[in-house]
Amino acid sequence: MAACERQIAAMAEAEASPALDAQRKAHPELSEAIDELQKYVSAKLYHQLTQALLKYLASPCFALPSAAASLLQFFDDFIKDFDKKFDKAQMVKILGIVCKPQTAEKALEIIEPFEASVGADRDAKYLWQALKAEKLTDAGKLDAAKELLETLGTDIGNQHEVDAAAQSQFHKTSAMLAKVRGRPDQFYKSSILYLAYTPLSAIPEKDRAQMAFEIAVSCLVAEEEFNFGELLQQEIMPSLDGSNHAWIKELLTAFGEGKFEMYDAAMAKHKAQIDATPQLKAAAATLLRHKMCALALMELAFRKPKKQRRLTFAEVAEHCRVGPKEVEFLVMKAMCANLIKGQIDEVAQLVLVTWVQPRILDTARIDLMRERMDAWADQTGLLLKHLEDMTPELLVS
Repeated sequence: MAACERQIAAMAEAEASPALDAQRKAHPELSEAIDELQKYVSAKLYHQLTQALLKYLASPCFALPSAAASLLQFFDDFIKDFDKKFDKAQMVKILGIVCKPQTAEKALEIIEPFEASVGADRDAKYLWQALKAEKLTDAGKLDAAKELLETLGTDIGNQHEVDAAAQSQFHKTSAMLAKVRGRPDQFYKSSILYLAYTPLSAIPEKDRAQMAFEIAVSCLVAEEEFNFGELLQQEIMPSLDGSNHAWIKELLTAFGEGKFEMYDAAMAKHKAQIDATPQLKAAAATLLRHKMCALALMELAFRKPKKQRRLTFAEVAEHCRVGPKEVEFLVMKAMCANLIKGQIDEVAQLVLVTWVQPRILDTARIDLMRERMDAWADQTGLLLKHLEDMTPELLVS
C-alpha cells in the first residue's frame, strides 16, 4: 500500500504544472486549493477540475483590478489547455471570471476566439453571447450590444428549458445596457428577471445593497411601474437594512401601501437623501407625486366592497389629494395604465370601478379579504336559512 501511494505521489510530482507552481508562489494562502487543482489534473478528472477552478477563481484576490495581468497569464498558461475537455457552459463561466478585471477591449479580445467552440452547445452559446454583450456595453458599443441582446432575447424566447445561468446572464446584461442608456423602466424589468433566475448567494454580498438601491430607484422613477409589492418581497431587499440606503425602504413601503400620510412622512424625513439622488430629485415634484395619486386611487378602490365601488369625485379628490377638476384626468390615466377598469359618470360625478389590478397582499390586505369572506359566508348562511324556512310553504303550495 505504501509503495502504491509513493508511486501516485511520484506521478503527481512528475506531472506538476508550472502554471500551478507559479500560482503557489503568487498566492501561498491558496496552496490547499492549488493542490486540489493539481490532484484533479493528474487524475484527469475534468468535471471536478472545472468545479475546483470556479471555486478557486472566486477567491477575492482575483476580483481586484490589479489581478488582471496575472489572471490572464494563468488563463493562457493553464486554463485554455482544457478548453476541449471542459463542459462548454462552465468554460464560459470561467471566461467571465477571467474577463471581469480586464479592460472592456481586452475582455472582448479574450472572448472572441471562443465563439466557434461554444456554437454547438445551445446554453453555452447563449452564455457567451450575453457575456460578449456585457463587454460591448462596458466598451461603449451600445448599438452592437443592443443588437446582440435583441437577437439573443428572441432565441431564448423561442426555446424551452433554457439554463438558468444563461437566463441570469442575459437579464443582467440587459439591465446593464438599460442603465447606461438611461431607461429605468427597462432596467427595472430586466433586474427583476435577473433576480428571478439568480440565487442570492450568487450575488456578492458587498454588491447587494447597492443593487437593491438602484433597482428601487428605477422602480420609483419608471413611469409605468406600479407593482411595489413585488419589489418589496424580493430576497435582495433586506440587504438594504443597516446600509446607507436603508431609508429608501420607507419610501417604497409608502408607495406599496398607497397611503399619502406615509408618503409625506418619508419625503420629509429623507429629503436630504432624495435631493442627493439625481433621479429621485428630478422626479419628486412631478412623477413621484402623480404615481402616488394613482396608487392612492387603487388603494381606495381596493378597500371598497366589490359591489360598492362607486367613488364620488369629491371622495377621490380628498383621498388622492387632487383638485376637483383633476379627478377625471387622474382616473383616465389610471385606466390607461391598466390599474383600474370601470366607467366615469361625469354628470353624476361618479367613478364606477369594476376591476382593480391584482396586488401583492400583505397582512393587512389579507385581513381585509378574510373579513369580506366572513361577511359573504354570513350572508350565504342567512340566505340558506331563509330558503329552509320557506321550504314547507313551497311544498304545500
